[in-house]
Amino acid sequence: MNKEQSEKYQKALHLMTEEKWLDGATILEDLINELPNDDVSRHLVRAFYEARQYQRAFVYFIEQPLAFTETFNEARLAVRLMLHNQSYMAARQFIVELPTTWQNTLRRDVEETEMVAGQKYRATIHTLLRSFYHLGDCSLSEQQERLSEAQQLPLNDYLIGAQFLLRDPFTHELIKASIIDTLRQAAVNKVVTLRWIDKRDYQINPSRLQAIDDLLTVKELRQELNRRLGSKNPTQFQLASQELQLQLMILYPLIDEKITSPAEWINYLIDTISGNEEGEKTPLARLQDSLTKIIDDLSEKH
Repeated sequence: MNKEQSEKYQKALHLMTEEKWLDGATILEDLINELPNDDVSRHLVRAFYEARQYQRAFVYFIEQPLAFTETFNEARLAVRLMLHNQSYMAARQFIVELPTTWQNTLRRDVEETEMVAGQKYRATIHTLLRSFYHLGDCSLSEQQERLSEAQQLPLNDYLIGAQFLLRDPFTHELIKASIIDTLRQAAVNKVVTLRWIDKRDYQINPSRLQAIDDLLTVKELRQELNRRLGSKNPTQFQLASQELQLQLMILYPLIDEKITSPAEWINYLIDTISGNEEGEKTPLARLQDSLTKIIDDLSEKH
């Protein structure tokens, strides 16, 4: 900070000690636009929070959420702010990344708030749940929008909708994968049934899953693709990388189970992109053909 910025900062902090929260926030809001900074961000969010300007506080919080993970009090402020903004699922996801010694207390905060919300805002929650529940009736873009809105549902209500949608043949495969990943990020320890693209049911416990990028199979796939094309054909490598990423998003959470040979998978992917598909199709090739059809349909609809 230069001298002028430092004076503004100290003035804002002084106003906050006098509980002139909005006045302090106004100064900090100008300052953070000049100088993005974790300390300024934390004080700005707190000032808006104490001034009951919860939506404005939330805007600045989501720009730097990691700034609120250093102390328990900062984390609790962040969780309470998310709860004031009905971001129940986001609050649960945030808690999972915090030190384990903090998690039970903060999770109780969420559960208590969800219980009150379930009584106080029952009609609103019911409307939101009904929209989520019938997500499969809509276009993919509308499904994505409703999925985002469903983040405002308390966990028990989210699970009601999620468990139906994961079995619904009209829910897009990408949406199903997103729902599973949301439950994973919230560490939901409950077995759910997923009707997958092969029309079979799979029992999934989200809390036991890994993120896509952490899966050993995914790392092997990317290493093999890079080895085959990385420095040899950059254009084809880019196309194959984009196709692979879409495939993985659709396959999740069954990537490890379905891709039994990363080398064979990459071979067929490169052959497909090059137009060199020949010979009898293996099970992995047939699965990739199914994914290609889903991806092509996705492109046509957009």
